[in-house]
Amino acid sequence: MDTNSRIRRAHINDALDIAAFVDIAGHGVDLDQWMTARDGDELVFSAARRLVTEDLSLPYHYSRAHIVEVGGRVAGGLIGGLIAKEEAAQEGDPAHVEPLIALENRVPGYWNIFAIAVYPEFRGRGLASTLLDYADHLALQIGARGLSIVAEDTNARARALYEKRGFKIEASLPWIAFGGRVGPSQWLMLTKPLVDRANSGS
Repeated sequence: MDTNSRIRRAHINDALDIAAFVDIAGHGVDLDQWMTARDGDELVFSAARRLVTEDLSLPYHYSRAHIVEVGGRVAGGLIGGLIAKEEAAQEGDPAHVEPLIALENRVPGYWNIFAIAVYPEFRGRGLASTLLDYADHLALQIGARGLSIVAEDTNARARALYEKRGFKIEASLPWIAFGGRVGPSQWLMLTKPLVDRANSGS
């Protein structure tokens, strides 16, 4: 980890950065929702910022986010929370997000990493690994059974990092094209069981 970095809870003023991290991690998968949520001629990321700030039902509400700073600058973010029960997509959700939602909510008792991202200028400093360590910490704090994350099958760099950190592919569903984007064929759900070493006797 960069010695000049720190992780903190997100606050309301981080809403635009949080929306950016959701967009980076999801490769634009939430843009459709943000476009639909626009008020009149409101800009897309203005709508995204408003949702991040106001809609507690969203998995990327700012209260579920943590920010890593380097030298006082926002460098990356981690967004997630405990999956309380298995849930399906809701009526009205775009077809391309239904498989993603189904996988994200498939493992009750796990702490789901909804998004993890680092701005390009801060990559190569181990910040993504640091955020994954912090996800371990957050999950153990609340007694989660493990961690889960969903990735595209073509995202080789992310998959390599997750697998190096102990994640294994548990399930997959078809990737549905959206916004003219093509490439992936599957969403992959990776999980990692957690052991609280302080209470495991090891």
